[in-house]
Amino acid sequence: MTARQPSRFVNVKMFLVSFVFLVSTSHVRAQELEANGKNGNAIFSPADYVEVSTPLTDRIGVNAYAFYLGNVQAGIGLVEVPIKASKHVSFTSSYLYIKVPAAGLSLLTGETEATPYQEHQFRQAATVSTTWSHFTLSDRNMYVRRFTPTGDVNRYRNKVYVSRQLSFGLYRCSPFVFDEVYHDFASGSWLRRNWIVGGVDMPANRYLTFQASYIRQDDQFLRSVNFLGVALIVHTGKLFGRD
Repeated sequence: MTARQPSRFVNVKMFLVSFVFLVSTSHVRAQELEANGKNGNAIFSPADYVEVSTPLTDRIGVNAYAFYLGNVQAGIGLVEVPIKASKHVSFTSSYLYIKVPAAGLSLLTGETEATPYQEHQFRQAATVSTTWSHFTLSDRNMYVRRFTPTGDVNRYRNKVYVSRQLSFGLYRCSPFVFDEVYHDFASGSWLRRNWIVGGVDMPANRYLTFQASYIRQDDQFLRSVNFLGVALIVHTGKLFGRD
């Protein structure tokens, strides 16, 4: 889950349009799967999502997400409650559910799977962020309790995020990059999964933001995945107090 701010991208509009088509999609919270196989070359999947972000007060909000990973046929639901403790520190509690049909699981593992996969997660995260010379920098540390078909697993995730505010004319957008590592406290190597992500947030108005990104996922047990897609982020008004 990440704060998004308008920013500058390039001075040439045609480059921005091309970028949307070439690297279209989201900060996807993709497959949280347990499997034993890693057979075959890297696969491609669109990974689209819709987010509704609602501030309850100046410090507390609710973010709801619906994801669909096209070729994997996976559906994901996520609800977050971010709490801003100070200007630079926030805490987020969240719940995630994922369901993957047998065909999608077979594509990821490189093996024939007969049953679908389901998982529930409860997550707690702390994020430290700052701005410097039009850059936004953040580091998120997350604890995840995974409830999988093969048992309960503790997970640690760390994400280092950088975005840059840019503009051309009156329009602003936010290119960003981040790297995120996953470690499961279970058998296997220390690095369970790694994401390398690049993208851009493109506000249409106060309430709507389009996002395009590319995600490279490498996993200890699953085939590597190149995710492309688009996202729609809806910002609502504050429910309590002045907006």
